[in-house]
Amino acid sequence: MADIKIYGVPPSSFTRTVRLACHEKGIDYELVPMFPGQMGALNPFQKIPAITHGDLTLYESTAILRYFDRTFPGPKLWPADSRQAALCDQYVSAVCDSLVRSALLYLANHFGFLPVPQEMADKYLAKAKEVVPVFDRRLGESRFLVGDGVTAADLFLAPIAFNFPAVPGLKEIGEASPNIGRWMREMSARPSMQATAPEPIAARAA
Repeated sequence: MADIKIYGVPPSSFTRTVRLACHEKGIDYELVPMFPGQMGALNPFQKIPAITHGDLTLYESTAILRYFDRTFPGPKLWPADSRQAALCDQYVSAVCDSLVRSALLYLANHFGFLPVPQEMADKYLAKAKEVVPVFDRRLGESRFLVGDGVTAADLFLAPIAFNFPAVPGLKEIGEASPNIGRWMREMSARPSMQATAPEPIAARAA
């Protein structure tokens, strides 16, 4: 039985981020299906994912990935160099704030997970048109978000960008972002991405 239990569902972007980290570091885990609002004492904010490791219960995806990086062997998710680590933190924060508040909320509305009035959805998409090019420009300068190796920043971005082709509006933004496209092709070939690939979102919504 795996020591790590991850509570969440495969379609969740942040649940996938945590699972990606486990695969990248070679951490065995058990996925326990659980939806937002069902978390009980695992997360007082009732969001997914959360993990348990022995008597430790932990929520918030960034905290979980940092715990993995400090506790388990395997490739580091944060660079050792302080400047590179700061850049990693910067892009993790940018995903969790700016990209979530635009592209991810637009995606969630499109598939009825978090429905909002059309006016608000239009604002999400307009913001995504400003936010996504920031990542595209960065990936025009660097193989991954922070240098030549995968870091936590890539593991936060990939699950959201993975769904762009399935969502009108985001699809066009993705098609206009050639560096993200190149990066996604490389990320998609990684065993961690293949092992955690959920059912395509369009099929789930049908």
